[in-house]
Amino acid sequence: MAGVNQTGPRDLRSELIAAAVSMLAEPQPVTVPSLRSIARACHVAPSAVYWHFPSEADLRSAVLDTEYADMVASIEHALDQAPPGADPLTVAGDAYIAWGIAHPGAYQLLFESGDPLPATRAAAGPRLQQRIVSLAAAADPGAPFAAALLLWSAWHGIVSLRLHKTDWDWGQTTEEANARIVTAMTRTTA
Repeated sequence: MAGVNQTGPRDLRSELIAAAVSMLAEPQPVTVPSLRSIARACHVAPSAVYWHFPSEADLRSAVLDTEYADMVASIEHALDQAPPGADPLTVAGDAYIAWGIAHPGAYQLLFESGDPLPATRAAAGPRLQQRIVSLAAAADPGAPFAAALLLWSAWHGIVSLRLHKTDWDWGQTTEEANARIVTAMTRTTA
């Protein structure tokens, strides 16, 4: 008979799991809400969106540009308003983490998707990146860029895990976790 496995019964459950595992070998998409759902939220016809955005990719880029600029402004504001004597790396990390947790969908789109960083967002970030690298020079004068990347990796880990593992008991606030990371890094490289 055509289509019948002659070696025994088919284990479809195992095949389904194997197919899903195989698909998870690649990053999964994180997407902006559909044009239709956005139009519905604005009480307009979906075609009205196209008057302002020729494609869903254009809308996505505009959303990400707006959110990225807001994140950069939030961190810069926190640094500019930090009380005298506050550790600027801790202030920057606290602001980054707070923004990410307050903007979970935007954070995922910005930092948990495989999208390339377009020129519009790349232009908004160098000022902040240079500031964080200069602050990281205090932690590692020989390799401030590497130190800044390690801090960003740690801050990202705090945000991502807090967003996705909401039922875990972390045993410390995000501020306490950040202070420990900055202290450990500063102590290790000093």
